[in-house]
Amino acid sequence: MMCVLRFRTVWGVKPGRITSIGRNGSPVSKLRATVGLPASNKCIHIEWPDCAGMKPENHLKRYHRQSKNAKSSGLLKLTCKAASVDGWSIEESVEFFSGTLVADAEEGLAGKVCHGTHRNWSFFSPYNTATILTQVPELKVTLDISHHVGHIHAGVGTTQASKCPDPTNPVFDLERQFFGKQVITQFDKSKPITFVPEYGPFPYHAIGSVFSFSEFADKEGSRLQPLFEQ
Repeated sequence: MMCVLRFRTVWGVKPGRITSIGRNGSPVSKLRATVGLPASNKCIHIEWPDCAGMKPENHLKRYHRQSKNAKSSGLLKLTCKAASVDGWSIEESVEFFSGTLVADAEEGLAGKVCHGTHRNWSFFSPYNTATILTQVPELKVTLDISHHVGHIHAGVGTTQASKCPDPTNPVFDLERQFFGKQVITQFDKSKPITFVPEYGPFPYHAIGSVFSFSEFADKEGSRLQPLFEQ
């Protein structure tokens, strides 16, 4: 059976609860970065601040510095939101992401870094993402539905919203039929799957819900864990 490691984001979680919410580890918030510390010092998440007008070489300098910090944490997986602009050309994005692979190799992080797909970033569009990955095939991403996937943000989307507010509501039964199981079959069986059930506070959380967003994350984590392990 493939090893499945579940982590928890600290998005909206009070510091006092950080050490209690994780399964295999809980990221710990620090400024705009979240660095995984409890449990086993194995998970780290890093985000850059928004920097309008910065070029690939500027972002790469930041990336090099943050990579050195990340290396010292003994991480298992690093989810990185870098290149915080959607105005770069494909060529600029390819230049940046190619440079990150060089930095990863220099810091001993090769294969451990996954770049997040998100609005307002280089991977804001699935079409741009596909083009960039074609030119930088060694790159790993978080939640791109292809063989490039290295980490899963396990939220449930709907036809009307990017984030389902209450995945336990029967009205979302269809959305809960997890298509990502097809992706898992393509993973390297010798490496663990890592995932985060990502649910956050208002305005993303359902108004009037009897459960907190943290409880939703726990419930979805418990539901998805055995599904991934099948």
